[in-house]
Amino acid sequence: MAKFYCYVVGVVLLLGGIAGFVTSAVPLPMHHNAVHVLSGIVALWAGMSGGGKYAAPFAKIFGAVYALLGIGGFLGIRDLGPIMLGLTTQVNIVHLVVGLAGLAAGFTTKASAEQSKMGRAA
Repeated sequence: MAKFYCYVVGVVLLLGGIAGFVTSAVPLPMHHNAVHVLSGIVALWAGMSGGGKYAAPFAKIFGAVYALLGIGGFLGIRDLGPIMLGLTTQVNIVHLVVGLAGLAAGFTTKASAEQSKMGRAA
């Protein structure tokens, strides 16, 4: 599940970040788009590297960061000091959903992997 999460989130963030640089259809500040591009690249790397062994840890960490970012946005955070992120209610919802999905993917993948190891040992 975590590998799939990394692939989907990686592609969506990478393409969304690039679209933000080349079109006004994605009205996010430059810094926000840059974070999306970087996050997308790291997500794809985590899903592909080491047979996907980095996917679950990435999903957990990324999920926690994005969930906290979404919650912070709902609490009134719009930017990170001088770094203009332009967080809005819609963006906060997306961050929260992506974050919770990452946490779910990361934690269910680990449980599934442990269960399959236990099943092979029996």
